[in-house]
Amino acid sequence: MANQNVALDLDLFDVQKSGYLPQEAPERKIRKPKLLENKPVSRAQVVTETRESFVAAIKACTFAFAAFLIIGSLIFFRVQVTNLQVELTNAKNDLSIAQSENVSLQMKYNSLMAVDKIEEYAQSKLGMVKRESYQIDYFDISDEGGARLTQ
Repeated sequence: MANQNVALDLDLFDVQKSGYLPQEAPERKIRKPKLLENKPVSRAQVVTETRESFVAAIKACTFAFAAFLIIGSLIFFRVQVTNLQVELTNAKNDLSIAQSENVSLQMKYNSLMAVDKIEEYAQSKLGMVKRESYQIDYFDISDEGGARLTQ
């Protein structure tokens, strides 16, 4: 614990007991500003100043126009990039939809093109029957004299 016997002398902050009396600042008199009189200017000096101000105005307008073109082109190209990104996203979505539909159709095609399905369709819908071995005829075309029928 801290020492409890410490006393603070707050009388040091009392301005009346310490003998310090603040002095009021003397009032300052505000002087009226003097107006400057225009100097006589020659016609040549007026023309020169006018020309210089005109050139400065043209430079400022040119700079402002160039800045406007640069900022405008940056905004335009940013909009173009955003539009292309949206188109790319849409194309990717369309591609993924088409790929999933392709997988579905490929599976359906494979199931329909199975050999047993084809045989069943040929027998039930088209009325076809399997051939027997006696119904098969072979032609031997290895001879130069002509083809012979073999069974």
